[in-house]
Amino acid sequence: MSTPTRCCSPGSASTPGRPTPAEDSRPRPPRSPSMIESSRSRTPRVVVTGIGLRTGLGPDAVSTWEGLRAGRSAARSLSSILPGHGGRWHGYPAHPANRRQTTPGENEVSEAVRDARLFEGERPNFDPDRAATVIGLSKGDIGRLARAHRHLHHGGPAALDAVDPDWTRCWPDAGARSAFESLGLRGPSIAPVAACATGLMAVLRAAELIRIGTCDLALAGATESSIEPLVLGAFARMRVLARVGEDPIAAVRPWDRARSGFLVGEGGAVLVLEREEHARHRGVLPYAEVLGGALGSGAGHETRLDPDPGRFAMLIAEAMTRCGVVPDEVDHVNVHGTATRDNDPLECRAIRRALGSHADGVSCSANKAQIGHLLGGSGAVELAITCLAIRDQFVPPTLNLTDPDPACDLDGTPGVGRYRPIGTALKFSIGFGGHLGVAVLRRPDGPRRPSVPMPPRPPRRSESP
Repeated sequence: MSTPTRCCSPGSASTPGRPTPAEDSRPRPPRSPSMIESSRSRTPRVVVTGIGLRTGLGPDAVSTWEGLRAGRSAARSLSSILPGHGGRWHGYPAHPANRRQTTPGENEVSEAVRDARLFEGERPNFDPDRAATVIGLSKGDIGRLARAHRHLHHGGPAALDAVDPDWTRCWPDAGARSAFESLGLRGPSIAPVAACATGLMAVLRAAELIRIGTCDLALAGATESSIEPLVLGAFARMRVLARVGEDPIAAVRPWDRARSGFLVGEGGAVLVLEREEHARHRGVLPYAEVLGGALGSGAGHETRLDPDPGRFAMLIAEAMTRCGVVPDEVDHVNVHGTATRDNDPLECRAIRRALGSHADGVSCSANKAQIGHLLGGSGAVELAITCLAIRDQFVPPTLNLTDPDPACDLDGTPGVGRYRPIGTALKFSIGFGGHLGVAVLRRPDGPRRPSVPMPPRPPRRSESP
């Protein structure tokens, strides 16, 4: 049974309890305009003022966004990264400029802090007592654990010091802890874990901390480094990895009739969230406003959602209602889009049920054909991408969508991205085991980050590190 959590959004506190069968079968109607305006006027607005991003397309937000807009892919053979495995594995490793980090998320945090101009020299221009850290790792630093295991196997316990004597760097809270320690933050520190929905839930939780007055700003996101034989073998046994022919770039095909699954990617994203008034006082322009969202669950299988789209549709409708958004306002949806046989059509059916006839006018994107499935980091990375899409009023493409599945009958922005007005956008995350999250973003009403034009260079299909 899917039980939505009414959180991270304007309005009163949630009311516990399961929905009735009738409620579970259809979205709830939106509130009246008077209720919407009343809710907005009472609730502090939360905006995104900094983005740190790291993927296979580039070591930062600028290069990643340029690669996405140009339709490039970071897919490649992993034979040089995983020697001794006979070229069996393919994926989307992080850019070599910062693939290995001392602490998970350190590059993403550093870029986000610079982008948001949180420091003047070494002095913060905010109150560290009112700054939170919400950064998740869905599996801890599994790359560090794997390296430690190899040293242990070949050299015994004494060899572990060659990896890192600090065992706590492998824990799921390593990213959050490193961020608040290095920056001197003294507000709440949280390390959420929700499988592939970890990053999105981290951002929604951070936004809620700001709305309820616990803090003025927060660093929020997730990072992932799971290109290890143990992880890849586990996903292969679950039969969710894409079949790879001669060209790994063509393997991941969201919404396409020939889709067969995903390939694992590396990277992460950290966003700086803060109260709109706080950002204005600091003189920083926002990318987007985080209106809120909704969380729920709906496992029908360890890797598949419940086949009834009504439950996910209800969660989408609940998120919009809580944020004061009606279906006609939605312009863009960044879907989870894993290119799996069952979940892609379910997302489309849920969108159509939640948005009704307006679904045909919405532009959707699935980013995993270009950057891979970043697992716990995917929600934060794709939420950052959605913020950049709002800034530039540009919908990134869904690569390899050449023969759309009739069951995925919405506009998936096949092959080539395009400009269009984006006032309100939705972002979905779906975690194995049934973790569901929906975030609602909006273009800021007042001064905002200026758009960045497309670079004057021809597009390339692949990124060769």
